[in-house]
Amino acid sequence: MAKNLPPPTPATPSDPALWMSYALVGLCGLCLGIIGTYFALKPQLLHPPTGTAAADAVPFEPAAMGGLPPAGLTAGQPPAQADRTLGNFYYDQRNWAQAIRCYESAIRQGSDDADIRTDLGNAYQFSGQPGQALALYEQAQKLNPQHEFSLFNQGGLYFNALHNPTKAIEIWTAYLARFPTGQNVASARQLIATAGGTPPATPLAPAVPPVPAAPPAQASDSTEQRLFQLVSPAKPAKP
Repeated sequence: MAKNLPPPTPATPSDPALWMSYALVGLCGLCLGIIGTYFALKPQLLHPPTGTAAADAVPFEPAAMGGLPPAGLTAGQPPAQADRTLGNFYYDQRNWAQAIRCYESAIRQGSDDADIRTDLGNAYQFSGQPGQALALYEQAQKLNPQHEFSLFNQGGLYFNALHNPTKAIEIWTAYLARFPTGQNVASARQLIATAGGTPPATPLAPAVPPVPAAPPAQASDSTEQRLFQLVSPAKPAKP
């Protein structure tokens, strides 16, 4: 509490001491008014009532690569599929931590196949966890030996993250032998040369594909495929 000021010494209106006393009294009153107003409004400043602009404002917290998923993205989807959809969204945003969390949740709930294992492996590779990525690529191959992306991406992992170009060449050569008409044949041949190997001779393409063509990829998958145009030299392929 502020101390009381001593009473001013009587003086004539023209005495400067009188005006100085008035000024000091006014200044103290202003300070006391500001302090009192602050403490009176402090609860509202710290916790503004709902419905006001201050209460509705959201603090700026930049997301890893773009922000939150749009409203209704997973509407009507069962939990496993919803997590998979969210994983694809965060994958597009290159928010690898969130993509990993969502993909792993989807797998735990039963949404499990070679595609999601490969996507999860890619997310682990981009987040700097090559051991986890390799294990997931191998699991994807066990789930579906005809899954070309999980094999092709192993070569990129050995070349980029594990710094083993010899093993990378071995993987890409095996890829060319198993998938002579695969989607990444040209890339595999180029990468073998980049790693210091000699690409095998180009085999004659069969007149009729040995397996039916895969159904068209979903829109989210095509978006994710374009993402890897930003990565070099050996970019993981998205199923």
